[in-house]
Order: sequence, then structure tokens, then C-alpha cells
Amino acid sequence: MILERLFENLVLDVDPFATCQLADGWRLRLPCRDWVTFHYTLEGGGGLRLGTGETLPLAANVLAVMPPNFSHAIQCGPEVEHETGVEGQAVEGPLCQFVAGPLDNVSLTIACGRIQVTYGEGLGLFDHLQKAIVIDFNDSPQMRTTFEALVNEYQESGAASHAMMTALMNQCLILVLRRVSEESQGSLPWLAALEDPQLAGVIDAMLEHPEQHQTVESLAAIAHMSRSAFARRFTECFNRTPMDYLRDVRLRRAAQLLGRDELSVEEVATKVGFSSRSHFSRTFHEHFGASPLAFREARAPH
Repeated sequence: MILERLFENLVLDVDPFATCQLADGWRLRLPCRDWVTFHYTLEGGGGLRLGTGETLPLAANVLAVMPPNFSHAIQCGPEVEHETGVEGQAVEGPLCQFVAGPLDNVSLTIACGRIQVTYGEGLGLFDHLQKAIVIDFNDSPQMRTTFEALVNEYQESGAASHAMMTALMNQCLILVLRRVSEESQGSLPWLAALEDPQLAGVIDAMLEHPEQHQTVESLAAIAHMSRSAFARRFTECFNRTPMDYLRDVRLRRAAQLLGRDELSVEEVATKVGFSSRSHFSRTFHEHFGASPLAFREARAPH
């Protein structure tokens, strides 16, 4: 599958990086995050304990991709005797390090990073990831080189360090998307959709002109498909109907526009395709849990 078109339109944000070091018999609980989390095993082996009770095996050079808001923990050894959380476990230094158990008995070291990835301004690439993806990169030294460079960059924190780390995480992401598409795991069906010219044209139309009035029929016409075939194919790939997806695109764009003080709420509503402020405010509140004005005030610099 050719993914150049996707890669050229990726927008990537990276949160502070960390390493997790565990001694045998220890489990380290990790907080739920609203962004996707990457865990790459640098040394040793252990397991990824999911909130469902399932444990996925981890070994050196294995990457685990955790969905947003997904409860999980890292553990080391066949038997867990001690458990702790990341709170109060950090070791001071330029690189955030979380340690579970005595340092002189560390048997598992994992590099962890939280990222947010969007395609253009409307599609969160991991929004509908429902389960952890575990990928073995022992046949790809490039991935290990990338994570080692990330760790070194955080330790040194040189000039333009954030730009360098973003570039390295972008490289990591490309390796992940290539591997997922090659192995056809089905975890990210939108990958195939974005390479389908019919559906890709629809996504482009939504992202470029969210303000335009659309119906399932008009979107099906853009895709050159029948209404029923388009609606079925779109829902299979994106796990929501075309109109639900368009609503989410509009609300994402609205959240971005609300950061611009020069635009009133009415102007934002119009720019993203809502015919009335009341309808926009109600829909926005249902999605974000706050009114447009409260959302803007909460994100205003203090």
C-alpha cells in the first residue's frame, strides 16, 4: 500500500518522553491518557497488563501502541509480588524516569511516549483504535535506532530539541503505519480507506470545506458510489456514519477556531457549517462537555 499521501498530511504533537524501569516481580501502573501512547521495549522482557485482565507479552524491540484512555500497566517477571503507580516514582534528571523496584535489580526498560496524530485537521488517526497493537520490530533495526535517538535527545536537551524529537517520533509513526498496513491487522481500517480514491475524495471534501452543506447522497456522489454502498463502506472503515464523521470534523475545526479571539462564536459556527448558534452550542457542549465560550476561556493563556 502506498502511504505517501497520508504521510504528507500528518500533523504530529509529542508530549514529554519517559523511560520505565522495572525489577523482577514488580508492576507499574500507568495513567490513562487522552492521546495514544507508544511503549518500546529497549531491554529485557515482561508483560503489558490491560484493564480487561489480559496480559500481552513484551520482549526487546517490541512496540506496544495503546489506544487513548486505555487502562494498562507494565510488569516484569513471571510472578507479580509488588505493584506501584508512576506517582512518586520518578527519578530526577533531564529524562523523566519511572522506577518500580530496586534499581540494581532492573530487568525491564521501556521507552514511553504520548503522541497525538491527525490527518489534515480533522481525522485523529487513533481515535477509533479499540485494542492495543503489539508489533515485533526485531527485523527492523531502524526502529531501535529511532527510540535510542529519542532517549539521547531527551537526556541532552540541546538546541531545537523539541523539533528533533518530533521528527524522530514522526519517523517512528511512519514505521508503525507501514507495518500495520503490510500485516493487514485490521486494527486501523481507515488506512485502506485513505488509499481508496473514492473515500479519500470524500474525506478531502470534508476537511477542505466543512462549512458546505452535505448529505449522504451528496457525499456518495463525490465518491461515485451508490448511497447504500457508500454508507456501508464508509461505516466499515471509520466505525461511524458519514454524517457523524462530518459532524466530528466540524467540531474539531470549531475547537481550533475558538482559539482565535478575533472570531465570535457565531462566526465559528458559520465557518464550520452550522446554521444557528444555538444548534452549534448544543452540539459542541455534547461533544466537548463545555459551551464554546467556556471552552475558549479554559484554553486562554493566563
